[in-house]
Amino acid sequence: MLEKLADNIYVKQVPLPDNPLRYINVYIITGERNLVIDTGFNRPECEAAFQEAFDELGISSADLFITHLHSDHCGLAWKFDNDDSVVYASETDGELINFETGSYYWKILDDLFISYGFPPADFGRNTDIHPGRQYALDRRINFKYVNDGDVLEYGGYKLTCIHTPGHTPGHMCLYDRENRRLFSGDHILGLITPNITIEIGSDNPLDDYRKSLERIRNLEVEHMMTTHGLPVPDMRGRVDELMEHHRNRLAEVVKILGNEWKTAYKTAADMTWEIDCRNWDEFPGPQKWFATGEAISHLQYLRGIGIAERKEIDGVWHYRCMENPVTPLHF
Repeated sequence: MLEKLADNIYVKQVPLPDNPLRYINVYIITGERNLVIDTGFNRPECEAAFQEAFDELGISSADLFITHLHSDHCGLAWKFDNDDSVVYASETDGELINFETGSYYWKILDDLFISYGFPPADFGRNTDIHPGRQYALDRRINFKYVNDGDVLEYGGYKLTCIHTPGHTPGHMCLYDRENRRLFSGDHILGLITPNITIEIGSDNPLDDYRKSLERIRNLEVEHMMTTHGLPVPDMRGRVDELMEHHRNRLAEVVKILGNEWKTAYKTAADMTWEIDCRNWDEFPGPQKWFATGEAISHLQYLRGIGIAERKEIDGVWHYRCMENPVTPLHF
């Protein structure tokens, strides 16, 4: 169902079949040229939802702004990559999106997770089960790269690109300063916390995320347009909740580690997760992957502030708490 949010601004819930997120909020801004913000998976169900929205609005083409590299946000970018449309992305995530179209990216990512203790799959590559791989683009995209501070004009609105790394290395938000409206991508979500995980070329994503949250908190925002779930009525309050969540998460990881060497995979198994499973063994494979990535990001943050140390044991990274940390726990 298409919903009008403001003059020339609409939202369409595009389904994400077989995914716990259920749908993505895709925003469409109409005018002399139209702009779509994010897409959904590379699946026919997502493409059909787009066509319904375009038919209802009476439009046949649009430019596309991709907030970040995950396939539930860019999987249909090929639909907009033509002579009539422009596809925007940050250079960092745009290059990774194009890298994802080949198998070598997934081999590197798989090996990276294995180096943090994720068990090698006995059915092939672990990333074979990753929804990001299953529904990614089939071919490279001719992006127009945008930088922090660039302004796009659509539908009578001036939209400033804001680089917010953390959820991905090149995540971008769009900020309508005049109307205090923020299209937040997955940087800030309402009912769930964005997954902060290791990525190729991103060594300490949780620290990047902390800095991005602090930056966004200083903006004047009355209307925050999230890509999953309902709009967030109090952006600064939600930022504070996310900061508190990660402070608690870091304290939990410190307690789990103690002075015993543990892998990120073993650490994730002992962390608290809101998932309908009795124990870690019952977790679906993709959820173990995301949980391990979250554990890695917290362990790397603790290492960065001098609370945890890391060493390689039998080709796998292990962590433990320092006996005499150089700083107190902070986030």
